[in-house]
Amino acid sequence: MSLRTEWPCWEIMKCGQDKSCAAKENQHKLCWEIIQEVDKISFNICKDCLVYISKQDDCKFTKEELLSIMAQKGVDVLCDQKCPHLNKPMSL
Repeated sequence: MSLRTEWPCWEIMKCGQDKSCAAKENQHKLCWEIIQEVDKISFNICKDCLVYISKQDDCKFTKEELLSIMAQKGVDVLCDQKCPHLNKPMSL
């Protein structure tokens, strides 16, 4: 198993489809980049976010720990799954 770091944040965080989201509207940017532009102080919240942590090159969690956290959140971590949003197989 491997992380799907290419999945958009709203899929990892299991956000509802009905919610307005700046990240969904600006898919060419990472969610924490959008937050920094809006409110630099709010970026501190991102430093504890699973999406931000999992996409960092120097992540302190092991792959297994991140997969466990994602599974506990209800994210299907099986390799043969497709990203529901992008509707195509994702590289692992």
